[in-house]
Amino acid sequence: MRIIFLLLPIIFLFNGCETGYKGEPSESNTTTKVALDDIPLSSKPIKKEYIEDEKVKEVKDEVNEGLDIGTIRVSQNGNTTRLVFDNYQWDYNSETLGEKVDHAGTYDFIYHPDQRLITAIIEGYQGFSAPIPKFSRNSLIEKIYFDTYPDENGYKFHIKLRANANVKVFDLSNPGRIVVDIELL
Repeated sequence: MRIIFLLLPIIFLFNGCETGYKGEPSESNTTTKVALDDIPLSSKPIKKEYIEDEKVKEVKDEVNEGLDIGTIRVSQNGNTTRLVFDNYQWDYNSETLGEKVDHAGTYDFIYHPDQRLITAIIEGYQGFSAPIPKFSRNSLIEKIYFDTYPDENGYKFHIKLRANANVKVFDLSNPGRIVVDIELL
């Protein structure tokens, strides 16, 4: 037993040596600093990335799975058009809407003013059962149309505008919904 206690510090000492010494840098440990001006900027908007603890991500995914955009409501007040995407629980066994949920899934809306286009990516949704509304020629919104999206728990769609606008996106809870306010410039 005493031999084990005497060998433990020696084992720790050797393990410390194998992991490396952080004294003076060797040629393989040198880093190159890059000026921000040297990094090419992407012309495309980049989706926000969040680094999360794996357990937090699992819990968040469970909460956000199985949602459905069940209805899209459109209202107009002066120069502002509001789209409300109502969130429901996806009902696998029925063709009717499930229960309303208290939260919205994960979403990213990116406005491209030069194209008069809002690109939306929503994740945590098994369905998008809402009928797409048709817009009159007087409406600020020309149309809403879908694009391909590689994740089975998400959708990508576009909102095409007829004129430049200010766009504000937020979500509300109890019941869960995503709100898009589009104000004519």
